Parts: sequence; C-alpha cells; structure tokens
Amino acid sequence: MRRRAFLGMAGVGGIAGLAGCGEERESIDDPTFRVGDDVLQRRTRDGYEQVPVRGVNLGMAKPGRFPGEAAITREEYDRWLAAIGEFATVVRTYTVHPPAFYRALAAHNATADEPLSLLQGTWVPTADLVDAGDATALSEQVDRAVRETVDAVHGATTLPERPGYASGTFDTDVSDALLGYLFGIEWPPEVVVETNESADPDGGGQYVDAAEGAPFERWLAGRLDGLAAHAAERYGTQRPLSFVNWVTTDPLEHPYEPFRDEDRVGIDPDAVRATDAFAAGTFASYHAYPYYPDLLNETPAYLDYVDHRGERNSYAGYLNDLVGATALPLVVAEFGVPSSRGIAHRHVHGRHQGWHTEREQGEILVRMFEDVAHAGAAGGIAFAWQNEWFKRTWNLDARSVPGRRPNWSNVETPEQRFGLLAFDPVEGPRLDGSLDGWGDATTLDAEPTGPAADGPTLTGVRVTHTFEGLAVRLAFDTLPDPVDWSAVNALVTVGLTGRERSLPFGTGASAVADVTVRLGGPGDSRLLVAADYDAFAREFGEAAGLPLDSYRDGSAGFVPSREPVNLGYTVPATGERVPFDAVETGRLRYGTGDPDAADYDSLTDVHVAADAIELRLPWLLLNIADPSGKRRIATAWDDGLATEPFEDVAVAAGTYRPDSSGRAVDADGPTNLGHVAPGVDGSRLRTVRYRWEPWEDPVYEERQKASYDALVDAFGSD
Repeated sequence: MRRRAFLGMAGVGGIAGLAGCGEERESIDDPTFRVGDDVLQRRTRDGYEQVPVRGVNLGMAKPGRFPGEAAITREEYDRWLAAIGEFATVVRTYTVHPPAFYRALAAHNATADEPLSLLQGTWVPTADLVDAGDATALSEQVDRAVRETVDAVHGATTLPERPGYASGTFDTDVSDALLGYLFGIEWPPEVVVETNESADPDGGGQYVDAAEGAPFERWLAGRLDGLAAHAAERYGTQRPLSFVNWVTTDPLEHPYEPFRDEDRVGIDPDAVRATDAFAAGTFASYHAYPYYPDLLNETPAYLDYVDHRGERNSYAGYLNDLVGATALPLVVAEFGVPSSRGIAHRHVHGRHQGWHTEREQGEILVRMFEDVAHAGAAGGIAFAWQNEWFKRTWNLDARSVPGRRPNWSNVETPEQRFGLLAFDPVEGPRLDGSLDGWGDATTLDAEPTGPAADGPTLTGVRVTHTFEGLAVRLAFDTLPDPVDWSAVNALVTVGLTGRERSLPFGTGASAVADVTVRLGGPGDSRLLVAADYDAFAREFGEAAGLPLDSYRDGSAGFVPSREPVNLGYTVPATGERVPFDAVETGRLRYGTGDPDAADYDSLTDVHVAADAIELRLPWLLLNIADPSGKRRIATAWDDGLATEPFEDVAVAAGTYRPDSSGRAVDADGPTNLGHVAPGVDGSRLRTVRYRWEPWEDPVYEERQKASYDALVDAFGSD
C-alpha cells in the first residue's frame, strides 16, 4: 500500500475557521469532514485539505470525583481547552461529557486562531460487555447510547440523571467542529471470541457494511451504521467513523507474544467499510503503547527496527507494521508514558510504564508523536490531558481501597500519572528547603543518646502530610555542602501496627516501627518494611521465590520494598523463559521538589538543604491503603491485603555514624545512635503519635507539567 503522509504532525498549523468561515452549508455528499486517501480532511472554500490530527484525550475525572460523576465545571473546561489549544488540533472524548464541555468548546472555537476539532466517543460499559459475553446482547443498549451521542454533539437533547453518565440539557451544536465519531472501548478478546462463535449479526447496512466480516466485525458495523443513519436522517450530517482497536485485537499475527489472550483474536478495520452512500468514510483507530503487550519487547523484527533517527525503536517497528496492515487512514488514538514514581512494565528501549520525570515524559511524548508521523499514520492523540486519581495499576491495585482512590494522589501508581496536567497540594511542603508548608507540623525535639560525636547534629524533627504522602523534616545545626555521608546517616521510623521491633543497620535500638528509612546520600538511601508486614511478599512472595516462612514470622527482619513489573512468561516462538521480575521501589531519589525551580525533579523523595533533610514517603510504601479514610493493610499475615482502620502513625528519627557498609559504628551509649527525636528509654527509641483528620474533598491546585511545556515547545504556535 502507499505510505501515508501525515504533514501536520510536526509543523503544519491547526484547522482554520471551524466557525464562521463563510463556507456553504454542508450536504450529505459534501460533509464538513471526510476521510481522504491517506488522511482525514476538512472542506474549505477551495476544496478539501488535510486535518493535522495532533490531539490529546480528555477524560471526565478530577480529584475527589470518579469520571461517572461528570463533575468537571465550565470554568475548568474553559481553562483546559485554552491550554490544550496551545499545542493540539484535536481533543478526543471517550463518552458524552456534560453540557458545559460542548458550551466551552464552542466558546473556545469562536475566538481561537486555530480552533479545536472534536473526536467524540461513545462508551460501552466493559463490565456489562464481559458479563454478556456475546456483544449482540447489548445491541439495543449500545444503539441508544450512540444516538444520544449524536444528539448531544448537535445540541439537541436532554439526558436524565443516571449513575455513571453525564446529564442535563445539551443546547450547543458543535457539529461544525466534529472531526468524527470514535466508537467503543478496548474490546476484551474473550468477548470478541464468544461473539464470533455464537452470534450471527447482520453485517450489511446503508452507510457502513461488513457483510464479509467476522460476526464481531459485523456487530461493529451495525452500531456504526445506526449512528450514521441517525445523524443523516435527523441532522443531515455525516462525519468520519471509526471504532476503537488496540494491540491485543489487531489483525496482525504475533508469534512472540507469550500470553494467549493478547493475540487470541483480531478485529480488522478494513472489514468495516463505508458504502457509496457514506461520503464521510471510515478510518482505523488504535490504542498503542510501547511497553505492553510483551510482544513489543520480544518480537525480533521490532527490537531490531531502526527508526528515522537511526535508533533501535520497537514501538516504531510495530507502528510500521500496523499502518502497513490497513488500506484505511490510521489514527493512533492513545499513546503515552506516565510520570509516576512507580513502574508497572519495562520497555526494552526505555519507554517504561512509569519511572519517568515530567521532563522525560514530555521528551518521550514528542518522540512518539514523531514516530507516529514517520510511520505514515494520519495522526496521533496523546493520553492524557489530566492525571486521573481514580485509576489503578495491576501490580498495586490490591494495596488501595477501590472506592476511595479519587480522594488521594497515589504517586506510586502509573495509571494515575499519564496526564499533562497535575493536581498539587495547596498546602504542605514542596521539598525545597524552605519552611513553607511545615508551619502546622508536629515537632519533635532531638536529644543525644551518648557522648557527642563528630559531624552534623540533629536538632529536631517535623512531621506533616499531604494527599501524596507523609512528610518528615530533619533539622540540623548545619549541613556541609556537599554533605559528608561518611560522617552521618539518618534513620526515620514509621509504625502502624504497634509492634516493637529491633531496628536495622546495626543501630542497637528498637522502636514501634513497621517501616524504616535510611538516609545515606544519593544512591544509598532506601525504605525498608518489616518482613511480616510486607505487602509485596503477601501478594507476590511465592512467585518471587521469597523464603515466606521467615517473612511470615518476621525473622527476616526489615526487607526491601518492592513491586512487580513482570510475572514471568515463556516466549512461544523460542521457548525462552523470562523470569518473574520486580523492582526495589523503596530506593529513594534526591532532588528538588519545587516545580518552579530550574532543577526541579518530579520524582524527588529527599531534598537536602543547608540545615535540613526533607523527605516524602508515599502512602502506599507505608502500607496505608487510604489516607483520606485512614485505612491500612491489616496487621495479621493471614489477612493478606485486607484493610483495617487506624488512628495515627508512630514516628521517630535518629542519626548515626556509618561504617563503609552503612551500618552504625559502635558508640559508647545505650544505642549506636547519636541524636534521636523524640528520645530514648534505654535502647528503646521513643515515638510520637502523628494523626490527621480524614478528608473527603482534597484541596489542590492545577499545574501544567514540564511534559505539557515540551509539547507546546515542539508543536505550539509562535
């Protein structure tokens, strides 16, 4: 097939004159937007021109709210669309948003130099679809939803209040900005298989036809045909049509994919085609990420693929195959990487699901936009505009309370951090050395435990929190720049269960503690968890090959805090066994946590100032499953990852002089600690009980990430 020409990805401007451009009113045979030979097009006075599809996905969630609550306000939509318009030409929605969105879009486009076009989705409830098995069982429900979608974008309906859906009076017609309809979800392969085996839907239609396709493809064609018929008959409009597809159900064969369901069945967009009566046409759409499924890390042709930069790039290799497999223009409707502290999948060429700073996220997004363009796709739509706190990730979801996730920011979970827009605490420390945000902290005075030692002296400790984690500030008389970590290390303890334990690192002390933190400088600082309270061991310990008896009884002591990135698999084409893999997520990163600082590092755990060491401990690493409702992982090993309420956390801190291995050198005192806060009783480290009030509505402020700035710099107008 002929290669696509995606001219607008890296330099062509946006769509001029979506509103008030003086064009003749569209007709069915001359739609405002249509599918061209290789691209999507818009009608102008001089004929059709290419639409540069460079977009971002916009969900319906915000902090404190699930997407189904449809809680985004008009003011937020106004602000967000203005910011999106600085780099994008397209905004994609997954479902019908509240009326405020369409009003905001119309208002934005009325004054914007480069108006935004809309790719409108219709959501299909995944749980209902999986429960039904055969997709045809949902045909009536889905057809009603697509008609409501058409009515909403034409500003001609009132939708009642229903759990999980937007409601209200839709009185703003944005069809002049409507690039197309993108129907559906990432189709579960088991549903596709069951529909293909048990159903026989009619694939022929007036506007969209799949008479020769498989049953699931015919079912898709029927839904799209109904949408097209409703738009044509009621509003006299046609718009390009597509359905969501993803790597799991692409029509390619992947012999190196280790998991059967990830290459079990394909859906071919070429089987679902426009008839001669549908001038707007159909196009292919895929969600495609670089790190999953595992075929992207295992297929030799992808691993060895050399991109336009002369670099190996498995993602570009896959896109090359995908674009070449269809005769339709193809839009990569989702792609991206998250700026999360945690990681859920590795990528062979470094585009992991997590472990990226916001700057790195932006750099990768720009390169992925370029990869999409050079593969010959018709466009790309990044995921996503805003961070989404309600999301979960497979390797950590059991450690948090499902119904409470929107109320706090889980910095460890990759799925929550794909956004270009962050939601930061209004109050609380930034890890920048200033006392801002520490004013209401609980304070602990420090005292010596034995003879004075050389090196910095711990003078006090402050403890506070935000919706991101527990924050601790260790104050010193002074700290040299750079700190001589061979002269002083610090220890912080956090207790939830009330159990007293011997502390690690040769300190010769005990405390009520379930988590200990050693601060020994960059590359030598880590959080450890008591073995019998290790959530990773409880969930994945057998797969990881841990000595579970010594974890269960606690004799393993304090152990690294870990999270899995791969459960292990066998590559079918070679028989190679890829073992279980986990990362030590308790390793702490030093940097500056102030977004306004030139050296800002969004993954900062620890900041060193002239007279203090500040750290933020993510809630999840403390086994706190919901800080907003104050629930933690249960104490008893046999309770697994069940949760129970708690009132407070026990906190203490101390310093010691380390030997070359990081263990405390012997001191002439009851412990090997130098100074401690709040104090010691013999060899027992006293703790302070830190508590906070539960919350329902997190107080936050919006911040455009460095990744947003990278996209504006790459694609924005001068």
